[in-house]
Amino acid sequence: MSDHGVDRRRFLTVSGLALGVAALPTGATAATPSPSPARAETWENIIEKSSFDSWTAFDREWNRLYPWGGDDDTHNGAARMHADQISLSGGVLTLKATRLATADGTSPHKPYAPLWYRSGAIHAKEQIIVNDQFPEYDIEGEFSAQTGPGIWPAFWTTGEWPAWPPETDILEYVGDSTNLFNTWNKTSSGDEGEEAGDDYFVTRERVPVADPAAWHKYRVWMYKDGDDVGLDYYLDGSWVATHKGENWAGVPQYLIINLQMGSYASGLDGPGDPGWNQQLPGPTGDTHLRARNVWVGRTRAW
Repeated sequence: MSDHGVDRRRFLTVSGLALGVAALPTGATAATPSPSPARAETWENIIEKSSFDSWTAFDREWNRLYPWGGDDDTHNGAARMHADQISLSGGVLTLKATRLATADGTSPHKPYAPLWYRSGAIHAKEQIIVNDQFPEYDIEGEFSAQTGPGIWPAFWTTGEWPAWPPETDILEYVGDSTNLFNTWNKTSSGDEGEEAGDDYFVTRERVPVADPAAWHKYRVWMYKDGDDVGLDYYLDGSWVATHKGENWAGVPQYLIINLQMGSYASGLDGPGDPGWNQQLPGPTGDTHLRARNVWVGRTRAW
């Protein structure tokens, strides 16, 4: 068992005091300890921290671009993903977004943004599926993220289409330096502060980060709780929030790292907004998202 297997969860609450983790962020409150699975007999690593050490190591555990792939390497922003925007050096993955001279068509995903950027994305070959066989997952990574208007980096999981939601955003900056720890559900989870949309419910924990371009560790610990999945979020070793994934148990999810651009990160909702056609405000030069020591482990009950 790796050190992660031993140390994957050290959060206790005694008389209202949190023990075994770093101090909580301002405004955070201690959570009730999450239930441990009845059977967690072995621990296994499914993505090693060395996966960005070489392309050989990368190709064992990651695929380039979005998982939906094909001719559709876009999403809900203003960037189309390309493999040549992905690089490795010294154990660090770099995704680069480049502003184009003219738009490369229009995204087929709402809000149908003009594609003014060429950028990069990767996704894990092994899907995340919390169930009786794999009742716990620990997902973490260290990231250096450029932020600001028009910049939309993310480290996240999403249900295999068309099973969206679920989605969990472990790192997500949308146009500013506030990280969003988001949990998206099809039906209400009952979490405090949950927001309702047309076809989803989302719980957000907004955490301002003084310098996202410095290296920070982002983490979620996922655990089966009946038909639901509990999600404990951490930043730099400090617990931030606990959310509930309503009816997530048994639903396969992709793990994705991407650098999206424009669209909502530029404060734009659609064609009626000033700046929509040019997808501005946003960077006119290159933008980067860097990752290292990305690691995923899980318990196997049999």
